[in-house]
Amino acid sequence: MRLLYFIIIGLFMVTACKKPTAPEFDRTALLTNMANIEIKPALVQFTENLVQLSDAATIFESSTSFDNLTALRSAFKNAYTQFEKIKMYDFGPAANHGIKTSMNTYPTDSEKINANITSGSYSLGAVSNVDAIGFPAIDYLLYDGTDSEVLNRFAVDPDAENARIYLSALIAKMNLDFAPVQSEWNTGYTETFINANGTDIGSSISLLYNEFVKDLELLKNAKIGIPAGFFSGGETFPTYVEAYYSSESKTLVLTSLTALKAVFSGGGGIGFDDYMDFVDETEDLPLTSGEILAQFDVCYTKVNALNSPLSADIPVNYDGFNEAFQEIKKLVAYAKTDIPTALGVLITFSDTDGD
Repeated sequence: MRLLYFIIIGLFMVTACKKPTAPEFDRTALLTNMANIEIKPALVQFTENLVQLSDAATIFESSTSFDNLTALRSAFKNAYTQFEKIKMYDFGPAANHGIKTSMNTYPTDSEKINANITSGSYSLGAVSNVDAIGFPAIDYLLYDGTDSEVLNRFAVDPDAENARIYLSALIAKMNLDFAPVQSEWNTGYTETFINANGTDIGSSISLLYNEFVKDLELLKNAKIGIPAGFFSGGETFPTYVEAYYSSESKTLVLTSLTALKAVFSGGGGIGFDDYMDFVDETEDLPLTSGEILAQFDVCYTKVNALNSPLSADIPVNYDGFNEAFQEIKKLVAYAKTDIPTALGVLITFSDTDGD
């Protein structure tokens, strides 16, 4: 009896000494939401946009009328806008197929494009042609000059046939390059993405978050900072804005900001903001998810206040661009310091601009 008493007391003491296991955030739920609700539907939509762009180009090439040019331009804008919603998923299949670089390296090299068209001999997959392909190259072909000049480029100019072939080849390359991306997400990568639910380097949380930060920084630098002269001692480069020829630069910046905010918030589901809220319950974070979401809104407001096209506004609106740039820079700083510290995620890329 006495032995039983000591055994019970001992078991009680062992049980009492065990610390309760701290609850962990459900990262699997976050990744499931991002994969099935945000990423895959966006990839499907982009695939549809590319097909529509190809169809519109086929019709235009068979009949280079103004109406068909208008329809082609509309399909182009839709595809380019949707691209802004998927380009931050530059890991896994997209990274393996070089989508971000091949589809949106800008400013485009118009001289190289014209030389390719004149010669009729080129390899669009060559590194030397990376700035003569993708959306920026199509932007140049469809919008450089008056409507009549654009129509003549494809209809009656000496190299009109080559120009039609080049346009068709650019669009075909984008369709061909992107097809395996959506396919791989549908045939195994989704499961791989969701199951890699840690926070270590190579985990899906790390991949997704790092690409989110890189794309946010690209927005700050390439879309605003470089064209506005903030990296060149005040010398501006208005022609370096995205979608310079179609004057869609402001729309693309705003679309990119909105899409990046959706990555942080998980759209309508579980996102990094919920992850931060979970940590904040026990650690009292110095910066809340609500403040970060509010900063996204501040950035949107500052960019929206700029005049379109951005290329025309840059030389006359230093203050406006500086305000937008500084607010986006603040958001990047949050993304590179406060958020990863809270989530325990390492930033795995480096930059030299001081953010």
